[in-house]
Amino acid sequence: MSALRDARRIWRVEQARAHAGLPDSDPTTTLVIGHWDYLGSGYGPGGALLAAHVWYRREQERQFVAEGGC
Repeated sequence: MSALRDARRIWRVEQARAHAGLPDSDPTTTLVIGHWDYLGSGYGPGGALLAAHVWYRREQERQFVAEGGC
């Protein structure tokens, strides 16, 4: 079974390499890709919602304590 997995992995790597336009692998060289894309900063939609909820809960707790709560 492991031989089949290895063959499938090699085939997928070669397909991905061909699709990306990368050169054939050569064990005597190291492929260095020097291109970066800026994808943005800050929270994504889910993270922003979670952060807003945490901020709201903390504000509610501060207000409760300031009004003489426990």
